[in-house]
Amino acid sequence: YELFGSEIKDKVGFNRDPKNEELFVSTNLPFISHLVNLLLYLLLSILVYQTLLIILKKWDHEKWYLSIPFLATILFALHPIHTEAVANIKGRDEIMSMLGAFIALFASVKYVTHRKWYFLILSFLGMLFGLFSKENAITFLAILPLSIYFLNDKKRSSDYWITLIPLVISSIIFLIVRSKVLGAFMAEEVNPNILNNPFVFATPFEKFATVILTWGIYLKLMIFPHPLTHDYYPHQIELTNFSNPIVLILLLLLIVIVFYAVKWFRKKSIISFAVLFFIITFSITSNLLFSVGTFMNERFLFVSLLGFTIFIAFGIQFVIQKFSKITKVLPIILIFPILTFYIGKTFARNFTWKDDVTLFTTDVLVSSNSIKCNVSAGGSYLKLYKEDKKEKYLKESKKYLDKALKLDPTSVNAQLLFGEYYFLKADYKTSFEIYQNIVNNDPSNTLAATNVEIVLTKWKGNQLEEIGDMILKGQFQNAFIAVDKILIENPQNPDAISLKGKIFGQGLQKMDSARFYFNKALAINPNHIVSLENMGVSYAIEGKLELALQYLTRAQKLNPNSETINKNIEMIKKSMVERE
Repeated sequence: YELFGSEIKDKVGFNRDPKNEELFVSTNLPFISHLVNLLLYLLLSILVYQTLLIILKKWDHEKWYLSIPFLATILFALHPIHTEAVANIKGRDEIMSMLGAFIALFASVKYVTHRKWYFLILSFLGMLFGLFSKENAITFLAILPLSIYFLNDKKRSSDYWITLIPLVISSIIFLIVRSKVLGAFMAEEVNPNILNNPFVFATPFEKFATVILTWGIYLKLMIFPHPLTHDYYPHQIELTNFSNPIVLILLLLLIVIVFYAVKWFRKKSIISFAVLFFIITFSITSNLLFSVGTFMNERFLFVSLLGFTIFIAFGIQFVIQKFSKITKVLPIILIFPILTFYIGKTFARNFTWKDDVTLFTTDVLVSSNSIKCNVSAGGSYLKLYKEDKKEKYLKESKKYLDKALKLDPTSVNAQLLFGEYYFLKADYKTSFEIYQNIVNNDPSNTLAATNVEIVLTKWKGNQLEEIGDMILKGQFQNAFIAVDKILIENPQNPDAISLKGKIFGQGLQKMDSARFYFNKALAINPNHIVSLENMGVSYAIEGKLELALQYLTRAQKLNPNSETINKNIEMIKKSMVERE
């Protein structure tokens, strides 16, 4: 929104209170917010471990660090795909939602094992906290009975519905509040386009095939999280169909996985638990049930990743138990390289999240076909240019904005930034045309409308400066043509009218004609300082010192610090004394 910095703020009348601004800066320390995210993430990881210890007690190990609960938790906590949710302050909703849901899950299984009623209250409060952080927590209505089913402790059939009651009540409260806020159970899609619904122009088969393709990308990122990016908007991923062999292979793999998860469910196989946990929690962000606004996002795997790490932890434990007699260092051989890669990748990825500029200019190299990322990178390089006037930043900005408009010629954000690009290049004519075109297509775009006024003012001021230079260089004919062009568009422009008078006076030595235009400018603006000064000078040239002093004194009152006005008054007074 801040295309022209202070110019826009001045235009819309932003008045800053230094005390308030100082308070804002002091309470907006990124370090504090990042620390909160880290502490919440640490708390979540501990809670996940403690909950899995109860649910997956059967898969414990004599060495705690080789147990499935620990392995699954440490892989979950260190996985690089979580960098977005933890390093990005906005990702706190993911952490808090899962934290609340796991508080509810932990309290519920504690109720089943200890029969204390206060665990049900804690379960209710945890679920409420999770839901109001982000609605994804609602999937734990299915995760809870799944987890109770896998408990080894003796449980009653009534435990399923007793533990569900607090979660159902909190979900009903949340859904009522949500519908009241949105005015409907589901928010209606406003102005659908590929940036808020990438499937808006897709057929049902194309949508389903593309969704399956994104699941394959998710699987690849869970197994080998490189390269990572925050942006998977169109056209980073293109629509596809079932003629794509990769989609068919992925569909077959999906069918096999689901088949065995269901088949082994009655045997309480941990593979079934891991797969079903993943499917249930991923369902709400998978794009299968409804569009989530983009093809995919790494943070959409935040909760679901735990299902994957449980599966991998089972695989590691299975291999260790099977082949531990061959070598005692097998755990190190299996686990150490994975954790080393996770830590190294997470550490390196954190630097990308330093700030918006670093994020956009880095990730555009990965998301090279994303409309949104190219627009963001273009805007970032404009920001860098305003901070450090290096021409290379303008060139980079144009490169990415060109790419964005090539990918989507209708991108208003790219057009807005292009308007700023040409403004910074002092090509006010092109900048004006871009903003005016946006306003013509969408009169409700107040930002473009505001910028039209700013650019026009700057453009006209620049034209007047050029005309002033023409007069100084004695190019009076060119100056006449240029000033008349301005007056055709705006006959009541006192600056242009006064300049025309200056051309007559300074260029043609026609003082009467010059004063005609100065008076015309003063009729529009009685306090037009330039016209008052020029009137005084014209009378002084003709020796009419009293009239000259009269106009120059008026100009001096309006601008007492003007050196030229003060010098002219001093010279006139000196001449009047000498004449006497």
